[in-house]
Amino acid sequence: MKLANIEIGGIPTPAIVHSDGNVYDIPRLLALSGAGIAPPENLLGAAEQRGELAVAVANAVMSLEMSGNAAEAVVPSASRLLAPLPRPNRILAIGRNYAEHAKEQGATVSEEPIVFLKASQSVIAPDAPIRIPEGIGRVDFEAELMVVLGSGGKNIAEADAMRYIAGYTVFNDVTARTMQKKAQSSNHPWFMSKSLDTFGPMGPYLVTPDEVPDPHDLRISLTVNGETKQDDSTASMVFRIPFLIAYLSRFFALESGDVIATGTPSGIRAILPGDVVSITVEGVGTLTNPVEAA
Repeated sequence: MKLANIEIGGIPTPAIVHSDGNVYDIPRLLALSGAGIAPPENLLGAAEQRGELAVAVANAVMSLEMSGNAAEAVVPSASRLLAPLPRPNRILAIGRNYAEHAKEQGATVSEEPIVFLKASQSVIAPDAPIRIPEGIGRVDFEAELMVVLGSGGKNIAEADAMRYIAGYTVFNDVTARTMQKKAQSSNHPWFMSKSLDTFGPMGPYLVTPDEVPDPHDLRISLTVNGETKQDDSTASMVFRIPFLIAYLSRFFALESGDVIATGTPSGIRAILPGDVVSITVEGVGTLTNPVEAA
């Protein structure tokens, strides 16, 4: 399923992008059709009940089309698209997970994943502006595939790790590069340079694993003002997703609502007010955000 978090009447509402091209308000669709399941409260809940929900949605759309009432559950075109998880439990980010990106940073690939946290408050919706504070120095884009965990645990076996995934989305790990370099030179952590307000664009959809047969075979690309800056494949990841989940769970229990930003390919560049940044991950979606001065 391709799920969207839509603001309807000021309330975040789980919606589904249906094969007929319409975006349906899931709670309203189920209520109108008299489906016998409780509607999910959010996208994480929708992803977790995806099997039952997919059947209920398909039957509901068919039933309402036959009665001529399907349009009543279609999301109004003027509705605002929100981030799939506006406040994820934790943003667990992986640094230098593409060899060419490590090289362009003047670094080598680490023997173990480089893990850092990014503030959940940095997350913004598709089309919301990335705001660059005055005097912050260089700020870069970083296109990433993001993994959303639907369940958690400790010491998860690598062979079982994919079962813990609720879905995938697109993420821009916007980075205050000048601030990061200064922190690195003093052996300080990266957290501040990664966590400024608006530095975590996410979306537009949460795509469930059944729609992404192999997350390690997806084209990932980024454009600024229509010009391609990053273009690679998730096949180039140094540490793959099952390993990352197993690795992280060795040190602390993972939880539902945790998200993992899996690293960015090479091609990072500075962004400036007036730019428009778009990231496309094959099969997952395109995330677009303008850049403004704060």
